[in-house]
Amino acid sequence: MKRAVLAIGLLAIATLLLAGCPQRTPDGVTTTTKPADTSTTTTEKKISVKLYFVEEKAGTQFLVSETRSITEPESLPEAAVEELIKGTKKNNSTSLIPPETKVLSVQVEDKLATVDFSKEVLSANVGAAGEELGIAQIVNTLTELPDIEKVKLLVAGNEKGLIDGREIADWWGHVGLYEQPFTRTEKLIKGVKTEAQTIIVDSPRAFSTVGNPLTIKGKAQVFEAQFQVRILDKNGSVLSDVPVMADGYDWGNFEEQIGYKSPKDAGYIKILFYFYSAKDGSEVPMAEVTAFVN
Repeated sequence: MKRAVLAIGLLAIATLLLAGCPQRTPDGVTTTTKPADTSTTTTEKKISVKLYFVEEKAGTQFLVSETRSITEPESLPEAAVEELIKGTKKNNSTSLIPPETKVLSVQVEDKLATVDFSKEVLSANVGAAGEELGIAQIVNTLTELPDIEKVKLLVAGNEKGLIDGREIADWWGHVGLYEQPFTRTEKLIKGVKTEAQTIIVDSPRAFSTVGNPLTIKGKAQVFEAQFQVRILDKNGSVLSDVPVMADGYDWGNFEEQIGYKSPKDAGYIKILFYFYSAKDGSEVPMAEVTAFVN
């Protein structure tokens, strides 16, 4: 009996001693305690940007706006141009900028945005009207942003020169970059009414060589489908000044041969397209093309 009591007492003492000793982990084993999660969930800030795409209806193309919500970027001008390249899912609307184009940079200084594209931007295959609208897409989108009033376009850091056999300054082959920087064009926006008449000159191209007579060709939206073409030599002397008719009142086509006096000095001529104001009869310029003579 005494032995049983003694055994129980020893067992109790051993239990108490073990409970008071710290637990040891096997050699080479490390235990870690997971820290409490103190992180907070951040919500991406969204901003709205107004983009311009090209819509065609009944054979007429014009710009339409689309307001898109995007995650606030480091560079809003650069993000806006990238959104243009992505295009739109709206019916009858498209972006004329080749989808494989990359935006290399957009620099803004003194209200001038300089956009540098990769060489793929030159691969667009459009006519003169499409080129004017494609440029206006970029310019009108960027001039929606604060502190941008003008836009200059570059390709691989250059305003002119050859890339894969194509002249950068020709852009898409009709309008070109010869009159940069570009300003906003309201007249091409759907639903915007302006007093300015509109003309798109397909031929002659800027800085091309022309003969005598020369051929003018394009599309015009002018009052009573009539406008004037004046040809000047490099000294400003008038070589010809004739009326031209388009074949319709709403973007009618025109094509005509125009003869002119031979300039005294060889070099270039200026071809002015204008109309007479219905309000006061003053001359209102629409377009100007500089060309070389044979």
